[in-house]
Amino acid sequence: MAAALLAVGLLASCGSTDSGSGGSGSPNTEATLRTGWTTGTQTLDPHMATSEIVTFRFGLNMIYDRLFTVKADGTAEGMLVENYSYSEDGLALVLDLREDATFRDGSPVDGDVVKVNLDRARTLDSPSVKSRMKPVVDVAVTGPYQVTLTLANPTDVVPYILAEMAGFIMHPDLIAHGNPAVETNGSGAYSVDSFAPGEKLVIVRDRTDYWDKNAAKIARIEYEAIPDAQAFTNAMAGGQIDLGLFVPGTVAALDGRKGLVTVNIPSGTGVELFLNRNTAPLDDVRVRKAINYAYNRQEIVAALFPGSDARYQYSRAGLPGYDASLEGIYSYDPERAKKLLAEAGHPDGIDLGRVIVVNTVTPGVADVLQEQFAKAGIKMTPIVKDGLEGPQSFSRGEASAMVQVSTMGTGFTAGSNYRWGPRTNPAGVTPEYEKMLTDATDPRRSRQEREASSVELNRYLVEEAWGAPLTWSTAPWVMSDKVGNFSAEMDYARTIGPYDPRYLTVSG
Repeated sequence: MAAALLAVGLLASCGSTDSGSGGSGSPNTEATLRTGWTTGTQTLDPHMATSEIVTFRFGLNMIYDRLFTVKADGTAEGMLVENYSYSEDGLALVLDLREDATFRDGSPVDGDVVKVNLDRARTLDSPSVKSRMKPVVDVAVTGPYQVTLTLANPTDVVPYILAEMAGFIMHPDLIAHGNPAVETNGSGAYSVDSFAPGEKLVIVRDRTDYWDKNAAKIARIEYEAIPDAQAFTNAMAGGQIDLGLFVPGTVAALDGRKGLVTVNIPSGTGVELFLNRNTAPLDDVRVRKAINYAYNRQEIVAALFPGSDARYQYSRAGLPGYDASLEGIYSYDPERAKKLLAEAGHPDGIDLGRVIVVNTVTPGVADVLQEQFAKAGIKMTPIVKDGLEGPQSFSRGEASAMVQVSTMGTGFTAGSNYRWGPRTNPAGVTPEYEKMLTDATDPRRSRQEREASSVELNRYLVEEAWGAPLTWSTAPWVMSDKVGNFSAEMDYARTIGPYDPRYLTVSG
């Protein structure tokens, strides 16, 4: 085993494993839930989110209701939407809204409100939401509680997009007269008590007429950004936070600690070496394949990501797009990597130069990659950046590659354009990619036909080595034993990981 793995392997003991947390004692509806995150949102405006996942997790999902949600099986389901259907030509999506959702002033969340929000989401110059809304070219109110979306092309990804920040619904008065960056006004059960951008958000339950009677059982929720891994662990061990998402291999210090529970959940997130195919020598598929052969996924996962799985493709088992025949396609083979590099005109190896390493990745990964790459004649210079600046820097073309926690998004096809588009990867996409994605998302085709095209797209990405995936994460969520209703079946659990605490409870 590599020396770097020996150095970090001692950290890889796994905490207790549970399929869910029921909490101890009766729920206390006046309790406070304190949560810790590695990164905090800089804005309360859902449409201006730099990172959809960060802003969603950091409290906005409790302040604003959204049009859709994504169940643990990867299917989209309405939240504010009660029913939805496509026109025969696939160019219109009709959304029928629930009629019992209101804002605090009693005004309804109706078709007019949804149109104002979706028009803003698709036209406001924003970091990511506007580009995500490109499939929607018009929004019309076609009934008191109905809107019809005109689509640029037939696509089934819009419900998934509207389960993200684009589907969060704000009060029209806030949009017209307020400042959504620092103010909130939603139909959710919570409002803001205090907000320090990038550091802390405190929300309080301030209504008893919320439409979802099973939700909002906690009076106050605190969200705190703790970017330092050791400080994060110390906060959980010392009882400063009640709930936190850890990366595999970093929970050993909490293993067996009285009063704490660890729930390990396999998700569609993991770690990957993103590759900028616009940068030589990464514009040669042989070089990209050599990189995939140059590291030992199984060994790294066993030492640094206990309980997780080696990753060779872009959809996980049990979800659309997955292809069992791709498992193990790039086995560890440094000699084969050297041969491919030589064939590509690099007999003495390559130097990737600056490689961004995002600080949310498990410590030690970059060291191991350097050591294993060296055996195949590949050099890299790691540059550590935080969870917001790292991806932005990579998207600007400031590095040849990036080691980052990656996700398949709310769904394989729904996340593909964001995952591979120029806002995430400066290399962009190809006509072949666009054709396969179109076939995989056309609602006029049968589910079986779309699924076959999703598999074809996944295989294309793998065989062309657009990236170098490393691991699918089984994420350890550590929490106080007073936290109840945490489950592997929470919304988004199997795709981008559970981050909707609307049904959690706190006892005592």
